[in-house]
Amino acid sequence: MGLSTAPSQPKELNPIPGPPSFSLAALRDVSIIFSEGLHVAMLKFSERYGPICRFANPASLNGATSWVFLNSPDNIRHVCAANVRNYQRRYLPDIYTWVTHGKGILGSQDEYNARHRRLCGGPFRNSLQLQRFSSTVVERSLHLCDILRGAAAEAGPRGGLVTDVANQTQRLTLDVVGLVAFSHDFRQVEQARRDLAGAASDPALLQDRVLWAVNTFGEVLAQIFITPLPLLKALDRLGLPHLKRLDEAVTVMRASMLDVIQERRGALQAGRPGRDDLLQLLLSATDESGVGMTDEELWEDVHDVMGAGHETTATTTAALLYCISVHPEVRQRVEAELEAVLGGRPPRYEDLERMPYLQACAKECMRLYPAIPVFPREAAGDDVLPSGHAVAAGDVVFMSSYALGRSPTIWREPLRFDPDRFSAEAEAQQHRFQWLPFGAGPRMCLGASFAQMSVALMAATLLQSFRFTPLQPDSHLIPVEYDITMNFKPSNGLRMRVEPR
Repeated sequence: MGLSTAPSQPKELNPIPGPPSFSLAALRDVSIIFSEGLHVAMLKFSERYGPICRFANPASLNGATSWVFLNSPDNIRHVCAANVRNYQRRYLPDIYTWVTHGKGILGSQDEYNARHRRLCGGPFRNSLQLQRFSSTVVERSLHLCDILRGAAAEAGPRGGLVTDVANQTQRLTLDVVGLVAFSHDFRQVEQARRDLAGAASDPALLQDRVLWAVNTFGEVLAQIFITPLPLLKALDRLGLPHLKRLDEAVTVMRASMLDVIQERRGALQAGRPGRDDLLQLLLSATDESGVGMTDEELWEDVHDVMGAGHETTATTTAALLYCISVHPEVRQRVEAELEAVLGGRPPRYEDLERMPYLQACAKECMRLYPAIPVFPREAAGDDVLPSGHAVAAGDVVFMSSYALGRSPTIWREPLRFDPDRFSAEAEAQQHRFQWLPFGAGPRMCLGASFAQMSVALMAATLLQSFRFTPLQPDSHLIPVEYDITMNFKPSNGLRMRVEPR
């Protein structure tokens, strides 16, 4: 039985366009997914077929009846809000179940997922907690500024400091998430001192091992993303190098966080005072029977918060610094706003509402470079979309923040960086579901508010102290790549010249 909430259905449903099964057109379209990524493919599909298209899946790859690609705000609102009961389940490729054992926030479904999302998301949506977290964001950003300033002084006679800004923002956000969520200092920002001095990565150092593991996890997951479970099991028996690297990465991350979990559990059992953080909340949580989480369940939740919570913020902050710096008129307006609001002092949580242009820059950056480019859902029952197209039970519906953000039918001159699209007046005219960098609905990013706050405060702190100059200042578009989230691997990171102001 379908779960549609539509008040009425058209007498004749519109057929969903798309390539015929087993045709050359289907082969051409599928090849785009593998060669350019699903996010780019979805933008091209919308240009070729319109705001909706369907691909048959006769082999039921990863359990999908067929794939439906949406690039219409009205249809996306229907899936993520109006009839969300029919699309509660996130579509999870088999590799997620394989690597998480069906646990954690990203790898679980149904009531288990809802409960763990409530537990893990609460601190990141509470304004009082966000205000408390903001001081950690700024403190660690200032520490990175001190290290960059020292490195710039050393590099001055040799042509100035050039660094991979994405690497530095990743170290920064790993520290921030570790401190606010687990009261644990990964000491990644301090490790940036070695990076900037030209030291090679050292596997003997825990900081370098953790960073390697975090990056390898996402990279390998993307390489085997749609591999079905039977093939995964066979490849594991054959010792596929990809799976070996994935296992090594998980082992490093698991060992580092289990140490923290077990230390904190021991303190709790000994009656020592707890800490006001997410890990304390999870350690104290019990189910209806009064049973708490196992170390393995805690590890999966902690890993998901650590991974999702830092990568998206890190890449967005790096991209924002690039976007502001490559547009001189934008940079001047941002610097003027920072001077007017802050006057040289570090930013505070309450300053955010007084920096609308910087926040507009961040939103415009996320329109062009959303950290999470695609968010799929499974249809539980038959449904009819507002466009008059039928979705069948078992269909997987793909929506893309990347395709939405670059669609010329939604945005004028979509490839132009224009923060004024997000002035208060302009935002009031927008469709609620045309800008979705964090997804939408019950499965949207649970740390969206924390991420937006962190990006703005990190950028404000860094831009007050430094001027960033892209090494190719005429290149207004960033050469990004996506594994599971956005990264800058194809351009050898996001290298920029950093000069103290």
